[in-house]
Amino acid sequence: MHRRTLGGTDIELSEIALGTWGLSGACGKMDESVVRATVEAALEAGVTTIDCAPLWGDGAIETLVGELTESARADVQLVTRAGARWQDGELAHGFGANALRSDLTRSLDRLRTERVDVWLLHDPPEDALTAEHLKPLVEEQKKLERIGAFGVSTGSIDVARTALELGVDVLCMPYNLLCSDDVTDLSDLLKEKQVGLMARSPLLHGLLSGRWTEYRQFADDDHRKARWTPRALALRVRQVNQLRYLMHDEVHSLTEAAVRFVLASPVVTSCVL
Repeated sequence: MHRRTLGGTDIELSEIALGTWGLSGACGKMDESVVRATVEAALEAGVTTIDCAPLWGDGAIETLVGELTESARADVQLVTRAGARWQDGELAHGFGANALRSDLTRSLDRLRTERVDVWLLHDPPEDALTAEHLKPLVEEQKKLERIGAFGVSTGSIDVARTALELGVDVLCMPYNLLCSDDVTDLSDLLKEKQVGLMARSPLLHGLLSGRWTEYRQFADDDHRKARWTPRALALRVRQVNQLRYLMHDEVHSLTEAAVRFVLASPVVTSCVL
């Protein structure tokens, strides 16, 4: 497993990172033994970067990752988020200084570590990035060595531009064969400011694996059921089928082609699968 330096920092991430949103139940409830086996298999395969969030599984994923990486902490890069959490069964956002400090403290406890390598704001609005308290807070947490790199996880190019002006170390954004325009538009700015990119949704929630038919159905607790109508899914599957020409020679699957596309970008540090 190759590693790449994250932007202008001295932090190195594995080219493939393990994303844990799907493991938290976003694609339907998963048995803990399967989740545990998946994390262990990733570590055994050489993945050293694991992407988490307090929101995913209401902290359960962080707790499991903390347990499984504690003995190898020096060789693992932990990524987590702040600003979004479950509160009394409802999704709550809070980007004030106290809320962010609290989120970080709880994440550190669950992850069984004194420092996270990458700390991301979880889908913040633009005004959260321009708040007066944010920069001093980040500088404070870096000085205390509770965080390494700081950045923003977003699907909005406007929020991403604001984050770049703020001076973040890293962005985490969707980037794949069917969704590349925003990152392409930001590429020059990412290079200029030496900001690393963690590319999420490289397989577009499984669609780019090339294993689906247009009749694919999802369980009620799978986020993809609400994401695509049957008609929209059929259209997407047809678009994916038109990409099969990418499979040739040493590229044996559409999944491999999709990952190669992401890693071919000069601004991508890590592909979050």
